[in-house]
Amino acid sequence: MSEQPPMIFSWPVVIKLVTCALALGFAYAAWNVGILHGNVSLLAAASYFTPVLSSALAAFLLSAALSWSFWQGAAMVCGGSLLCWYATRRP
Repeated sequence: MSEQPPMIFSWPVVIKLVTCALALGFAYAAWNVGILHGNVSLLAAASYFTPVLSSALAAFLLSAALSWSFWQGAAMVCGGSLLCWYATRRP
């Protein structure tokens, strides 16, 4: 409820905004194509990477450092995702 600085739109801000909007749109389109025509079990396993990739992208765009605990958690999420995918494969 405190006083906030005014929003200022500059070219770098607009470019980042448009880039993020395009990435989100393409991601939804790719998800739909994957659900309709792809390997659903592989797509489900790959979906676990979404929070890791979005956190890394946000840290990059905000010039924030990611802590060691983030990378440990990311490794556990990726490992669990690959383990789930391996467990659901058909021989």
